[in-house]
Amino acid sequence: MFARIKAFVEAQFSIKPEDNVHPEVARLFRHNAIVNTLDISFFFMADSFWAINTIMPVFAATMTDSPFIIGLMPAIVNAGWFLPQMFMAKHVSKMSEVVTFGKRLARLERIPYFFFIILALLLPIVGNKIGLIMLILVMIWRGVGGGMSALPWQETMARVIPLSHRARFFGFSRVIGQLFGIVGSAIMALILARVDYPYNYALGFGVAVVIQWISYAFYHQNREPDLSVDPTNDEQQDSAMYETTETAQRLPVDSNEAPLPGIRDILRQDRNFRLYIIARALSFIGNMATAFIAVYAIQTFNLNDEQAAIFTGVLFAAAIFGYALWGAIGDHIGPKKIVVYSFVFWVVSLLIAIFTTTIWVYYLVFVFFGIYASGIGVGDSMLIMELSDERLRPTYLGMARTLTGAFLLLAPVLAGWLVNDYSYDLMFWVAVAFTLISTVLMAQVRDFPRGKRAIIEKTVE
Repeated sequence: MFARIKAFVEAQFSIKPEDNVHPEVARLFRHNAIVNTLDISFFFMADSFWAINTIMPVFAATMTDSPFIIGLMPAIVNAGWFLPQMFMAKHVSKMSEVVTFGKRLARLERIPYFFFIILALLLPIVGNKIGLIMLILVMIWRGVGGGMSALPWQETMARVIPLSHRARFFGFSRVIGQLFGIVGSAIMALILARVDYPYNYALGFGVAVVIQWISYAFYHQNREPDLSVDPTNDEQQDSAMYETTETAQRLPVDSNEAPLPGIRDILRQDRNFRLYIIARALSFIGNMATAFIAVYAIQTFNLNDEQAAIFTGVLFAAAIFGYALWGAIGDHIGPKKIVVYSFVFWVVSLLIAIFTTTIWVYYLVFVFFGIYASGIGVGDSMLIMELSDERLRPTYLGMARTLTGAFLLLAPVLAGWLVNDYSYDLMFWVAVAFTLISTVLMAQVRDFPRGKRAIIEKTVE
């Protein structure tokens, strides 16, 4: 059985001549795929101890009953991750080698997590009011720190993982990551149940910090390919043809010496990218319910705090299936369809939250949420990389994140108001409406056509 699994994995990650991959990328692919899979896996495991959609909202709920503050937990982190990226795009786009810069920022990204431990230990001394202020400040730091390292990390992935294998890599690496996350969530559940509050949170956060630095040790092993090597054989010539073909439908850049178009020029000229920005922004409004699905269940079904870690485990388990599914089909159907199908799963999750009256059925909310989140993790990561040519990729990555990031902050304000003045059900229905609108818009976005036939047809055009 193990031999068959090994053979299957090797077959999925072997690079064939018809894949038209640059020889330097192909030479380093196996090493980079392994170290980045381990980096992602340990990072996911650490994340399960302070999951922004389950653990952190419940932790905040121990200090306040304000739905607005609770809803801010994932929004602060996500917005902090999105907002800085556009302002770094020009700097990153000029880098011939980006891995070293990415490693430096990855170290800085991990610093604020130490303060979660300190915060939990200080809660009995400073009280809930001061503790809540400290939590919000550290969450902002966490989000912005992640946002600073996000763009070089994404650019690194785009350089070391070929387009032909991105869905497989993102899917497979996240399946392993979800397995690690399940282990982490099980450990966190035991800690929350058996250690007194707030020292249970402090211990869990401490374990997560150690795991997070293990992930960095693997990220540090990345080897960036030298793409300046000129193709000399037929396989490399095919690679050059493929790169030209890949950029044919994007906003054109005349040469490597030509000045890059600015943000306004891109938004004015690239209708496909504008459509993506609008669809993604509206989807973040539809995402407003993510901070409340765990808190709502705990309050509605009178559950203990450790149930948040169990929800996290269910979420990670469902995402294993999701990442395996999207990884298996993603290189054939393309990232746009992955994102669209994922939105549909999120609508199903919300409808279950609205209509269910038992906790056992409510677990399906996290099942479908896990499939949705895994689809966004694979599909959206790939889609952004394919909306522009290689020289403009950091700019598009940065714009896509920053221009939509403000909606991540708007979402919890709207959600908190709806929950506080009306009901959870109305908030869930509003999230359904925005998600359906964004699904229709995203379905019209064009990504890179898949398959050898599509490449040949595009070349002929």
